[in-house]
Amino acid sequence: MTLKRINRVSIGKISGTPAWDQVEKYLAADMVGGVYTDLEIASASTMEHTRPQIAITGQRGDGETPASVSGNKDAAPSLSFYVRGLDLPGGATAGVNASTAAPQYDMLLEQSAGGTTRNIDGEVIIAGSSEWILQFGAGGAVGFGIGDVVGWVNLSGKMECLPVVNVNVGLEQVTVAGDSAGFPTGGFSSIPAIGDIIYGMRTYPIDQTAGERAHITVHGQLADTGIERLFQGCLGSVSFADADGLLMATWAAQAQTWTAQQNAAGAPVFGAFVPPNLGPVSTRGARVLICAESSWGVDSTAAFTATDVAVATAITGSFDMAVDIQPRAAATGVNGRQGFVAVQSGCTSDVRVYHDGTTAALLAGGSQTFGDGAALSFMDNQVISLLLQFGDQPGATIVLEIPAYQANATVGEEGGLATIDLSGKGFRPDYGTATARIHLL
Repeated sequence: MTLKRINRVSIGKISGTPAWDQVEKYLAADMVGGVYTDLEIASASTMEHTRPQIAITGQRGDGETPASVSGNKDAAPSLSFYVRGLDLPGGATAGVNASTAAPQYDMLLEQSAGGTTRNIDGEVIIAGSSEWILQFGAGGAVGFGIGDVVGWVNLSGKMECLPVVNVNVGLEQVTVAGDSAGFPTGGFSSIPAIGDIIYGMRTYPIDQTAGERAHITVHGQLADTGIERLFQGCLGSVSFADADGLLMATWAAQAQTWTAQQNAAGAPVFGAFVPPNLGPVSTRGARVLICAESSWGVDSTAAFTATDVAVATAITGSFDMAVDIQPRAAATGVNGRQGFVAVQSGCTSDVRVYHDGTTAALLAGGSQTFGDGAALSFMDNQVISLLLQFGDQPGATIVLEIPAYQANATVGEEGGLATIDLSGKGFRPDYGTATARIHLL
């Protein structure tokens, strides 16, 4: 049976360790915080679940065929939802930590990425800043780290996001990606003014370590009949793609088992729906940052070398955590398993950008990246840094970053305009261990 017209969905992260011993739980008291969280879903969502009948071969002594027996309960929820960044009106401003906001889909991103989140406060600019170096007051640089992404609202009222490549706590300075010498690239589009806010972020670093992750229970209700199902012990992967101009994410998971609500003692009950705070993020005019060096020029010792960063406009862009989910086989477990394990994350991304003046510095024929005269260089083991920014307002922006991205490049056209298509995946970067990062601002 598949719940195709789902009216309501709520999700809960199962508490307790080891995770394998918790995978059949569904009581609200067994969830982190003791509650389920409403999730506003898109119509593409499904909750597929089966329990096949296994035929018994042969004949009984009376010449009749014996009845079949019930097989394992299997379920595969696929929940699609619009992304809203932090879903925090105004964003993480000065003195506001991004942990203040936990969007509805927080636990889905956290699980898919590996179970770790990082939050920082916003901060206020003082005199002495440039497009690349952000000057803060006493204690202002504390808490920032290499690999963070910060946001600033430009003179046009649009937020620009850039990765942090150096933090000097002694001077209270934070440096963002780019090269300020010669022919400047990267950095913000102009110098942030005194009193401007640098917005903080909530980050989900994608971990390649296989092993234990908290599972999730999904409570779903079919719209036309009110049939409810509990999908217990789910582990899944999140992908992002364009959906008619809006950024949509899909969490595709496997479940330990499923239970009809009427057969689940103490099952959760839907209350009044709690909607998101903000509207979906648009994919139109998405920013793409491309750096010719891995980790935006930061090496394994955390030393930063200024390097060019091209700022392009994306025509299309997608990102897939591509987590390889495998069952943890156990003869004594329900349905022959005891939860699931995340083996590795593929971290793939496909991007199409215009080949125009905004990328001229990096796309020149003699460049080391992917200009007209060097389109095949990506096939020669070149690793770059890639960042996709969707949304341009504080509290409603999402950044997908791969600090060590290797791809095939194709020079083409769309509507008579030159384009460059990148199709590739992430690898372990020079600095840090995160293959990719999801940043909400």
